[in-house]
Amino acid sequence: MLQMLEKQMGPESFRKILQKVVARAQDTIPIRSLSTKEFRHFATKIGNLERPFVKEFFARWVSSSGCPVLRMGFSYNKRKNIVELAVLRECTAVLDGNTSVFNTDLESRDAETGWPGMMSIRVHELDGMYDHPVLPLAGELWQLLEIQCHSKLAARRLQKPKKASKPDGSEENGDILSAADMRSSLESPLLWIRADPEMEYLAEIQFNQPVQMWINQLEKDEDVVAQAQSIAALEALPQLSFSVVNALNNFLNDSKIFWRVRIEAAFALANTASEETDWLGLQYLVKFYKSRRFDATIGLPKPNDFHDFPEHFVLEVMH
Repeated sequence: MLQMLEKQMGPESFRKILQKVVARAQDTIPIRSLSTKEFRHFATKIGNLERPFVKEFFARWVSSSGCPVLRMGFSYNKRKNIVELAVLRECTAVLDGNTSVFNTDLESRDAETGWPGMMSIRVHELDGMYDHPVLPLAGELWQLLEIQCHSKLAARRLQKPKKASKPDGSEENGDILSAADMRSSLESPLLWIRADPEMEYLAEIQFNQPVQMWINQLEKDEDVVAQAQSIAALEALPQLSFSVVNALNNFLNDSKIFWRVRIEAAFALANTASEETDWLGLQYLVKFYKSRRFDATIGLPKPNDFHDFPEHFVLEVMH
């Protein structure tokens, strides 16, 4: 709740509120507790938030039960060059059998009442990243939003990727799109989409996008939260492909990535290993472990190497 308030008023105003609270605690008054009513007063007076917004914020996020559940899917309209985003809003509040009829009616209307605020949708296109604060958390339960794309698909089709040459004469794509991205770019300029990328709201988000877009997010988004989200989405796919397993393996082998997310990729490779992919995930895990920890001359694991703790932690989960 405090993080959401800080996002609304800004870090400087929020810091002033904390300074006010700390200064008051240093007084000689016997009662040093801070009530919700007092903090709400500080948010209005010091945080420069409008009184109606603060009143609604505390009524919905503090005094009421449940958080928003957002189920999202989209389609790309080539003719208009827009993303048509469909959103269904629900509530996490669960009613028990002892709830009165009056309270039941109130909680059943939680999702319909909504929550104050506007959620951002981040669209990664061929020409860059764009944030669109277009999703209201109140109003209609079903919403269909139109998000304008900035990349020109027709112009991109006419441009052929230029390949850079290595000193040894081989070619390297560099920042040029991969073959899979080029195929998808013929249909849309979208690389991947994220909802509430800065985690401004306490909400459960279920976002549906094509497999290649999840792979793009895994490979190109440097945010560890985005990487973890894409791993979870790829792991939960009902049908796996070799491209998914290869993407997880490449992610695991990249030592520049945060070690905790690499561990998630290792678990995903183990959980997705099946006959459908010829147990390729398991083969990748064995190969990864043997290349770093196995001593072929004696046929035993090497001693622990604590010079690289991130790599050590990744290898430890494979025991």
